[in-house]
Amino acid sequence: MPADTTTAPLGLRERKRLETRTAISRAAADLFLRDGFHNVSVGEVAKAADVSKVTVFNYFPTKEDLALAPLAEHTGDEVRAVRERPAGTTPLDALRDAFLRDLASYAPQAGMYEAAAPLVGMILTTPALNARLLAVEADREQALADALTEEADDPGAVDARVFAAAALGIRRTLVTENFRRLIEGESPASLLSEARARALRAFGLLESGFGGYAIR
Repeated sequence: MPADTTTAPLGLRERKRLETRTAISRAAADLFLRDGFHNVSVGEVAKAADVSKVTVFNYFPTKEDLALAPLAEHTGDEVRAVRERPAGTTPLDALRDAFLRDLASYAPQAGMYEAAAPLVGMILTTPALNARLLAVEADREQALADALTEEADDPGAVDARVFAAAALGIRRTLVTENFRRLIEGESPASLLSEARARALRAFGLLESGFGGYAIR
């Protein structure tokens, strides 16, 4: 039986924290896009968000984390999808289906949110941000591998780490390609059909294996 995914309403304190985090993230994105990542200080972000520098660092440990906030909001999605999948389905089924749902809803975590494209473009072309993004992605892979090894009761299993790296590598490649197309001027609606076909093909390769890929 799938886990109960009903989300309890946020309390007042949680809502205020979310509002503060969102205000800081939006202020940072606006300043970074206007002036460039390296030309904006954390103090300027704090002033724009009407909070203290200490408050900014309470929510975002580093300046790089400020820039990555829109992409890092969904770092637990893969683990939840795997843990809450219906009986009789595989982790690959869960990850593929979750990605297809995100595509259909034009979600930023599928690379389909037009407003986030300029910020993603800045992240991918700024070495410090790209390095931090890779570290965040490595943490996601480890979290997914840990969830899989826990479920299989096989601590340290190489298979789980290989699967997590492959599945999230596919997702990362698809998201980057979608954002690249948006940056070049395509709309999410015009991209959707091709993006869905590309995702099905990519996850299909993982399902069937790469043994026959590009054989000469």
